[in-house]
Amino acid sequence: MIKKIPRNPWFIFLPFLCFYAYIVIINKWPTLYGDEIRYVRFGRSLLHGFYSPPPPHINLWNGPGYPLLLAPFLALKAHALTITLINALYLYVALVLLFKAIKLVSNHKIALVLCLLLAIYPNTLSILPILYTEAFTGLLVSAFIYTLTLSYTKSSSGYAVAAGLILGFLTLTKVIFGYVLVICLIGALTKALLTKKRMNYLRSARVLAIALAVTLPYLFYTWHITGKVFYWGNSGGMSLYWMSTPYEHEFGDWKLPELNNNQYPILFKSKDVIAILKKNHQKEFNFILKHNEVEQDELFKQAAIRNIEQNPLKFAQNYYYNFARMLFNFPYSYAYQDGAIVGNIIRGSLMLWATVISMVLTVLNWRRIIYPLRFLLFIAGVYLALSGALSAYPRQLDVILPVLFFWMGFLAANLPGLKLKFMEEENLDAISLHDLEEELADEQGAAKVY
Repeated sequence: MIKKIPRNPWFIFLPFLCFYAYIVIINKWPTLYGDEIRYVRFGRSLLHGFYSPPPPHINLWNGPGYPLLLAPFLALKAHALTITLINALYLYVALVLLFKAIKLVSNHKIALVLCLLLAIYPNTLSILPILYTEAFTGLLVSAFIYTLTLSYTKSSSGYAVAAGLILGFLTLTKVIFGYVLVICLIGALTKALLTKKRMNYLRSARVLAIALAVTLPYLFYTWHITGKVFYWGNSGGMSLYWMSTPYEHEFGDWKLPELNNNQYPILFKSKDVIAILKKNHQKEFNFILKHNEVEQDELFKQAAIRNIEQNPLKFAQNYYYNFARMLFNFPYSYAYQDGAIVGNIIRGSLMLWATVISMVLTVLNWRRIIYPLRFLLFIAGVYLALSGALSAYPRQLDVILPVLFFWMGFLAANLPGLKLKFMEEENLDAISLHDLEEELADEQGAAKVY
C-alpha cells in the first residue's frame, strides 16, 4: 500500500494544489472586475428566485452553469478570495482525472508527462486568480473524457449517464456547446443509420441526448421569457458582428459598445483609434442600442450577416485571425505589440505542430483510433469550428486542451518505437571496411573500361 502512494495521482499532483492556492492568494484583486461582476450578479439573482431581469430588458449574456456554482458561496456570504481559491481545487482535480483518463489509453509515464505540462501551462495559471469559468470548465472537460472512456472500456451505462450529465452542465456553463450538441447528435444518428456497426454511434447519441436533456429547463426558461425556441443567450450577436467587421486593420476581436478601445491589450489608448472605431461603427451602434437586449442580439446578427455577404473574403480573413488569437493571443485591432507575444508564439507553435502531426498520424491510422477518441475529436472539432466564427481568444482553445492532451497521449503510446541509438562500434567498422572494398572495386573497374 505504501509503495503505491507515490504513483497515486492524488498524491503526485498534491503539490500543485498548494502552488495554485498560492497563485490565487498573491494575485487576487481586492475587488471584482470584468466578467467576475456579471457572474456574481447572476449568482445573486438565482438566490432571489430569478436569473434574468424581466422583459423587456432581458439579460442572458451567459449560461447559468457557473452562477449556479457560485450561488451557495454567495448565500454563505463567502469572501471573493475564498470562492476564487476553489479554482485551485478545480484544476487539481482536473489534472487527476485527466491523468486517469490518459492512463486508460497509454501508460503511467506518458500520462504523467502530459499532465505535468498541462499543470504548468501559463494560460491556465493566468486565469486561476479570477472568478472566470475556465478552471471549472477544465474540470468538467477532464471529467467528461474520463467517464466517457470508462463507459466504452467497461461497457457501463452508468458511466455513459455520468458523461452525459457532465457534458450537459458544461453546456450550461459554455452555451456554445448547445450548438455542438445538436450538430454532433445529428452526426451520430446519421452515422448510425448509414453503417451496420452502429452500436458505438448509438452510445454516443445517448450521451448527447442526456446532455441536451440537462439543458432543457434552461431552454424552456429562455423560451418563456423571450418567446424564442432554442435560445441560449443574447451575447452571440455582438460577438458575430465584431468577427464580421469588414474594415481594414480590424481583425475580429471584441470591442466594447462604447467604442473606446479599452479591451485587451489596453496599452494603446489613442484618440485617433477611437475616432476610427466611431467612424466605422457608431452609426450602426446608435441604431441597434436603442432597442432592448434581445432585439439588439437579433439586429447585430443581421448586421453581421450583411457584412459576411458583402465581404466574404474579409470574413475568411477574420476567421483565420480568430484561430491565430486562440493559438498566439495575436493579432488585435489597433494595438501595440506586446512582449508576451513571444512566449505565446512559442507555446502556440508547439501546440499547432503537435496538433498537425497528430492529425496526420490519426488520418493514416484511423482504423486503429479507439471510438471514444474519435467521438471526442468530433466534439472538439465542431466546437473549434463554431468558436472561429465568433470573437475568439486563447480562452476558447484552453477549454479543450484536455482533449488534445488525451489525444496525444493515445498516439504516443501507440507509435512504433524510434531507434535513436547509434550502431555498435565494431558493426560500424565492419560497414566502413565493406564500403571501402566496394569503392576500390569500382575504381579498378573504371580503370579497365578506360
